[in-house]
Amino acid sequence: MKRILTSIMTLMCLAAFCACGRTVTVTEFDIVPEPVFMVKKEGTYTLERTIAIATQGLGQNSPTAKYIMNSLRHARMRPSLVSRSEESDIELIINDTVNPELGDEGYLLEVRQNGIRLSANTETGLFYAYQTFIQMVPPDVEEHRYRSVVLPECTILDHPRFAWRGAHLEADRQRFNVKFIKKYLDLMATYKFNHFLLQLPDSNSFIPDSLADSIADIDLSEHFYSQEELADINDYAASLSITVHLNDSSFLWDDTTLLPYSTLEANRLVASRQPLAAAHRLARLGNHVVVCPDDYCRLDCYQADPRYQTKASDGLITLAHAYLFDPAPQGTNKYIEQNILGGQLNLWTALIPSSSAAEYMLLPRLLAMSESLWSPRENKSWNRFRKKVELQKLRLASRGYNYCEGSFTPLFRATRVDDRTTNIAIETEVASTYIFYTTDGSTPSRSSQVYLGPINLQRGTHIKILPVYKDQVRDSVYEFIIK
Repeated sequence: MKRILTSIMTLMCLAAFCACGRTVTVTEFDIVPEPVFMVKKEGTYTLERTIAIATQGLGQNSPTAKYIMNSLRHARMRPSLVSRSEESDIELIINDTVNPELGDEGYLLEVRQNGIRLSANTETGLFYAYQTFIQMVPPDVEEHRYRSVVLPECTILDHPRFAWRGAHLEADRQRFNVKFIKKYLDLMATYKFNHFLLQLPDSNSFIPDSLADSIADIDLSEHFYSQEELADINDYAASLSITVHLNDSSFLWDDTTLLPYSTLEANRLVASRQPLAAAHRLARLGNHVVVCPDDYCRLDCYQADPRYQTKASDGLITLAHAYLFDPAPQGTNKYIEQNILGGQLNLWTALIPSSSAAEYMLLPRLLAMSESLWSPRENKSWNRFRKKVELQKLRLASRGYNYCEGSFTPLFRATRVDDRTTNIAIETEVASTYIFYTTDGSTPSRSSQVYLGPINLQRGTHIKILPVYKDQVRDSVYEFIIK
């Protein structure tokens, strides 16, 4: 009996501990896209589950304030509004005086020893400040109830490189439900995309009121979207600072107004494999360009070894390759560059059978596109990004997104040592992958030699490689001859 009572008391104590949660200390950030400027300092601020929020220049019923309150509740926190900033944990501030360095979408985020301060010139900037802030808390915050989170004192100043950061979804061959489209929009907001191109069936477009009388009534079937659904999508996107463009094969619509011809023509031309040539042609006409070349931006292509992926469109765009995308690469003519609005990822869905499959094709390549469109070119780092992606996967999983782990095909860097020897460095694009290898012709296993760093091998050596990730064998054995 005593033993039973002791067990019951132990379980009660454990339950009480779990209910209270635990404190976690954040030491490194995995923010995507990489901010313009970020510096960490010596101090810390402890954010409790009960969060007091003060606003300045921002109405408490504004879309951004409502979004932030709801988001914090989803993150298992208890936010409340207070009137005095000195009583708050988080201040949300619209600047009285415009900070020209921030522009319309930039922000300043400060974690101080006495609280957290998000400020911007506009609600959109403040919205993006919050997207950065929520990436500073643990990635599983929506699954586990933490008692408190200790954040390092820091300052982040940020603004986008390009004004147009677009994402496309073809809803022509099949109908994706509104719930999924909103989930897609949530993903775009998290990673600071601001234009959504929804490609509809030829007979399903949002007809402007000004043209309604001159166009015959549309017979909507179950494949098409009702105007109420399209309006719902548009309103939801607007609450996330995203502009929706509805498109059939002939027109692009911007809310209830036709887009300018220059933008329409740009979207038709820049999907070519020579986007800068198209940009130059359009720039001469005084037009602006959105760049989306197929060999970087078409995300219905394979993203890993096709032998181990479900059927996709021909071509291979790995995460590492997508990260190389730059709408205005170094050396671009300055006149052309000033006419490039930005870039856009495109998701064609002829071979994508479901919403889950669509997420798989988007992720994590969407993150690479995000950093290419928002972050300064000089702030991009593949090695840092691939490590951040591992933590971002935890965030995505906690929010119910399906994603590809990435390509495990070994990437080699060979450096000649002498006439007989080559130095070999090996990695995969997925950080934290273990690489087991043999050089004696045998098939490698998890008991084989593990790769710990660059190795010298004689030319003609037959090396076999086995990638292992999260204690699971990934893909097959890869074989190479050292030349």
